[in-house]
Amino acid sequence: MTAVNAVNRRMALRRYPDGMPRPEDFEVLEGSIPDIADGQVLGRAIYLTVDPYIRVHISPSMSVGYAPTTPIGAPIPGEAVLQVVRSRHPDFAEGDFVAGFGGWQDYCSLPGDSLRRLDRSLAPLSAHLGSLGMPGLTAYAGMTKLAEARAGDTVFVSAALGGVGAVAGQLARLQGCRVVGVSSSPEKCVWAVSELGYDACLDRTAPDFAAQVAAACPDGIDVDFENAGGEVFWAAFNSMKAYGRLIVCGLISGYNLDAPPPGPDMTPHLLRYVAMKRLVMKGLMVADYWDLRPRFLEEVGGMIRDGRFRSKEYVVEGLENAGQALIDMMHGRNFGKTVVRIADDPGSSPP
Repeated sequence: MTAVNAVNRRMALRRYPDGMPRPEDFEVLEGSIPDIADGQVLGRAIYLTVDPYIRVHISPSMSVGYAPTTPIGAPIPGEAVLQVVRSRHPDFAEGDFVAGFGGWQDYCSLPGDSLRRLDRSLAPLSAHLGSLGMPGLTAYAGMTKLAEARAGDTVFVSAALGGVGAVAGQLARLQGCRVVGVSSSPEKCVWAVSELGYDACLDRTAPDFAAQVAAACPDGIDVDFENAGGEVFWAAFNSMKAYGRLIVCGLISGYNLDAPPPGPDMTPHLLRYVAMKRLVMKGLMVADYWDLRPRFLEEVGGMIRDGRFRSKEYVVEGLENAGQALIDMMHGRNFGKTVVRIADDPGSSPP
């Protein structure tokens, strides 16, 4: 029987962040190992995800209408790769690898029906929190169901090396589109072009970023797969072609704001361009597309297996560093999809 530690550590909120999260907003607490009831599974976390949506969960103002606000002292919410250590569900046995929303803690008890079994033959376990996890499914849904991208289209992808952006950009490339990505450093942009096959990638920190967007998209943008908001969004918006599609997936630049930023009201400009250019704006929430998971795993998993699809991870070691990992991601210091490893990975070599 798999050994279970005597205590369960959890990364919790000490206080709600005021603006950009700080290390002192988080603390590691200890508690008892949760019990399981019929139909439940006790899982030991190996990897934790770090995604922009987590920042929304820990904001009383931002989470309204999106998800319940995380209580002070509760584990930070998020998906985890788990190994089953006890099961009272007929579909899972000790030793199975699964993913579920157990939060940032060593152990969690979850209904077996809420878990997804992981196929280690497709990719390493950690990839099931990124390219083969919820971020990948989000990108897949956006590109296959909403973007209506066609070969030859110019697709603009912000946060182009993140968990969602890297998948969206590569799917667009594999559809024959011209892909222009945005990231937060020249080094990341070089990697996006050389390894992910983007046609161009632009450093959003460059002083002439908006001019670079216009130069990189001389014929305009057909699809903006929007993950950033702010200045990145406006640079893309001003280059949209007639009948262009804006897929609003994320707005990471605004997740630390408790109120709209000061400045002029840009609504007239936005709506005038939407009308003049006959633009279509579509919001993307992955919860609407869980039914796509089997097809997504078959298609994207196959691309990973045969080498047509690449991914990069930014692995942080230790539960105690998960809060800082979120802060670093919000600042763009990560290079690839951020995951936190909190236990040895017994599945690092696929069978």
